[in-house]
Amino acid sequence: MRRKPPNNSGKENSPDETGRVAYFPSAKNAPSDREPTDEELAARTAEGDRAAYAEIVRRHARKFYAFAFRYLANRQEAEDIVQTALLKFWQRPHLWNASRGARFSTWFYRIILNACRDALRTRGKIVPLFEDGAVAESDHDTPEEALIRKDVLHYLQRLPERQHQAVLLCFYEGMTHSEAAAVMGTTQKSVELLVRRAKSALKEMMEEDSEKHRRKGGGHDGSQAE
Repeated sequence: MRRKPPNNSGKENSPDETGRVAYFPSAKNAPSDREPTDEELAARTAEGDRAAYAEIVRRHARKFYAFAFRYLANRQEAEDIVQTALLKFWQRPHLWNASRGARFSTWFYRIILNACRDALRTRGKIVPLFEDGAVAESDHDTPEEALIRKDVLHYLQRLPERQHQAVLLCFYEGMTHSEAAAVMGTTQKSVELLVRRAKSALKEMMEEDSEKHRRKGGGHDGSQAE
């Protein structure tokens, strides 16, 4: 029997009458007591705890949406994927199984990644333009990471699929190679290799574009080369 979506109408972070999350909430100050882990919240959600489900949404909806948007470069597709995944989790929380050893966030990232991959394949690699301000930078970037992050998202979908995924997870989601490997279902060594190859490919793409621009006689500021 299908679970009835939680009805927390009028409360922030609550699903609407269809079970879809109405919007992506902003983070709030954490309570003084120890907060339950994601895994504890997932277990409580499986028991029908609406507040636990709402807390999972509060914690993770924004970052899952950001990941999907960076993957697809399409706001509507990204929102639909995250909404659908969150609703499915409420309706079928038993799909999360702590005994398998994966963290809840790792498991859910894998769901979002697979949905984004399928969406990208369905639309045939048509890459929309990123909107201004869509690319978030990190205060912890090394110069090399900053180079890869800046003005490069539109290059990512030109990478082989697995390289694309590895870069998103490691550089934009801030995961270690080990964490990214768990999401991608591969080994840490494989992720390290994918990241190295992606860096090389991205650098080559940017250098080629820069050379083409130079040959046309224009600098980045629009001035003519002497």
